Amino acid sequence: MVRRVWWAVVLLLGSRCFLEAQTAAPARPDALTAAEWAYDVIHLKNGNVLKGLILQEQPQALTFQHISRKPGRPTLVFSSTVQRSEIQRIDKLSPSERDKLKDRLVQLEAFAQQLEQIVLQRVAWEKTPNAAWYYESDYFTLTSDAPEETVRLAASRLEQIYAAYVRFLPPRHKGGKPTTIVLFRSKDDYYRRLDADGRKFRNPAFYDPSTNRIWCGSDLQRMGEDLERVRLEHQRLRDELHKQELEFRRLYSNPKDLARHLAPLHAYRRQIAEVDRKNLATFDRATQQLFSLLYHEAFHAYLANFVYRPLPPQTRPNEAFPGELPVWLNEGLAQIFQSALVEGNELRVGHVETPRWTTLRQTVKSGQMLPVRQLLKLDPKWFRVEHHADSFDSEKMSAHRAYQTSWAVAFYLMFERRLLGTPALDRFVCSVQTGEDAVVAFEQLVGASIDQFEKDLAKYLLRLQPDGSVSETLSGN
Repeated sequence: MVRRVWWAVVLLLGSRCFLEAQTAAPARPDALTAAEWAYDVIHLKNGNVLKGLILQEQPQALTFQHISRKPGRPTLVFSSTVQRSEIQRIDKLSPSERDKLKDRLVQLEAFAQQLEQIVLQRVAWEKTPNAAWYYESDYFTLTSDAPEETVRLAASRLEQIYAAYVRFLPPRHKGGKPTTIVLFRSKDDYYRRLDADGRKFRNPAFYDPSTNRIWCGSDLQRMGEDLERVRLEHQRLRDELHKQELEFRRLYSNPKDLARHLAPLHAYRRQIAEVDRKNLATFDRATQQLFSLLYHEAFHAYLANFVYRPLPPQTRPNEAFPGELPVWLNEGLAQIFQSALVEGNELRVGHVETPRWTTLRQTVKSGQMLPVRQLLKLDPKWFRVEHHADSFDSEKMSAHRAYQTSWAVAFYLMFERRLLGTPALDRFVCSVQTGEDAVVAFEQLVGASIDQFEKDLAKYLLRLQPDGSVSETLSGN
């Protein structure tokens, strides 16, 4: 006789949804890794290879869902647009392989299953043994005294944003050192640590190039505890569901009978996954500013360690080792990545936040953009203000013409001109490092006079839409 069980699907905020159902096991992560996954493969002209799923094909570009899987790491998924002019060839999946990949991605949308792939270790925290969690990746390490589930989420989000960095600016230095990221469970603890370290500023996060370390404070103690409770409860349910499915399969050999008994169980699994997605959405809303700060600072760290490293003393820059990216471009790109949007288990780069989009259009139409010529020659010290004191859409950041213009130029170079990761950008960086006039070097980079570039930039910004697409005609509204 098959038993019936009352199940409770736990919501993060404490509400519960009770379902009566015969139970079956959800798809388990280890079942997904039993065989090698097949992908659509895009071979780029610059030698890079992209693996994932083609979502949409247009005459000029593809919408592509990048997928990265490594043992002991979460499956990373993020979308971007790939211009056909970048592509050398495409190896497409067969229809059956495409359906199988889509099914696997659907299974991986379950929030709790995704996080279970994160492998954490216990480490000391301020001389207290086993008081913190530690995660190690290719480009960073994360240490935090926050609750386990908060650390899992932070590790997953950081893996996603680093995958986006690598997509647009592939590492060029194999000997780059992973950045140490320290996440404090409370802002009070973080500020006390700053005081003890003799640091007088109050930025909620900062990157110290001299130690290759990022410090960040948070207020996620209670939410982390709630997430941990939910995770353990859902894991218990999944384990029980797995046992129930095995029992059903033992009892019912007739496919129709088995399908009839499993149907309500599949529906129940979807309910669990839906609650997990709601939990994730709740967490994302609560942590938007936290991860915005981490994404921004982590980009600076990734760039300095793996792409445009500082030149050693008395070393002349060359295209293989051009030196550091100009500060205005470094800050502009960091702003783009800091606004990365999380949707379920996917991270999306290349959109424009509505407050920025509205302010930007007003600035362009009124002719108040900082001239690019001035931006190129702006004193780097000017960008070292405590620009993280507020979120990017605050009045302070919106009114900051240089930050606004650095974002606009970086976005244009990145998504319209497709100059990131190209030899042309390396030559530009090299020229600036050798003392060549920045305006002349920039004109060589974009293949136009600075005046013509500004006209093209203004037209582009007025056609740019919040989702990152570009309309066919200018809009004065």
